[in-house]
Amino acid sequence: MITNRKHLVWHITGCILFLALPLFLFPHPPGEKDFIFSKPTQRDFIGNIIMLAFFYINYFLLIPKLYYKQKYILYTIAIITGFLIITLVPSFLTGHNPFSKSMDISLPPGMHPMPGVKPDGFTFIEEIRHHIFLYVTVILFSVLLRVRSRLFKTEIARNNAEILSLKAQINPHFLFNTMNNIYALSVREKASATASSILKLSGLMRYVVTETGHGFVSLDKEISYINDYIELQRMRLDKRVALSYKVSGNITGQQIAPLLMIPFIENAFKHGVNPDEDSSINIHIEITALELKIIVENNKVKVALDPHMKSGHGIENTKSRLQLLYPSRHFLILSEDDNHFRVHLTIHLT
Repeated sequence: MITNRKHLVWHITGCILFLALPLFLFPHPPGEKDFIFSKPTQRDFIGNIIMLAFFYINYFLLIPKLYYKQKYILYTIAIITGFLIITLVPSFLTGHNPFSKSMDISLPPGMHPMPGVKPDGFTFIEEIRHHIFLYVTVILFSVLLRVRSRLFKTEIARNNAEILSLKAQINPHFLFNTMNNIYALSVREKASATASSILKLSGLMRYVVTETGHGFVSLDKEISYINDYIELQRMRLDKRVALSYKVSGNITGQQIAPLLMIPFIENAFKHGVNPDEDSSINIHIEITALELKIIVENNKVKVALDPHMKSGHGIENTKSRLQLLYPSRHFLILSEDDNHFRVHLTIHLT
């Protein structure tokens, strides 16, 4: 709340200073006492008010809805429209025809023009050139602030993803179950299965600790992580659980943000497995030259979850990361009915 109040104070202060610019920066005839109420000053005030409104429209609406979603033509049209509004509307509202050949600013007898200001033949472009400069500054400043904010949020999301992944994907419940299974295997089988299980578990932990700190990883490493995770889960599954897992396509030479698919897969095992009911989990990952598709389906069964497994942070965090890392380059549908839950995710890799 304190931070929000500080931001509000800064916004209000900035708006007041911006609206006061016509009183201090824009030229007015020397010796004129009522320049505050003159037509040019009124025009400048109106122009600054419109520019201030357009700054927030661009920051909160145009950049996220058009620019970030690569709708560059619509965004350019919106910027040009804003430019026309700011350059023409203030003049019309103050009774000046911007399409006239020149602006008559004849001075009273005995009053001399300011240096560099023509007493007649003052073109409309010269009249509003400070509006043009301010408009360009406003657009660039709003884009800069928005990009800075987005980079900051992306960094926070990446850091949160690392922490949540450690808690959600390699949580104590999963580790204890896996270690118990490894112990059981070591009793029944003497070496090979035990060594393989330990190798897969160490690979999972190594990947989460060392690889996920990077913004992007190779797709083959991400698929290998999922393979090991599913194999370890398969060890503890009852025979009544029908598990189908398939990866198709070429996984080499592609890059992807880490741990985007595993929350949906883990969710299927978390909510779709009950040894007392017929359970089924279907996972299909398809990779093409341009995109990755993953479909995860599971039956809904009655499951008693530990409190730390009920948060749902993994799915929500993944949706936020997708929006930040793949804006307009991903397609996610979460659907369910009384008996099934389904995830369909498409990511454009290029």
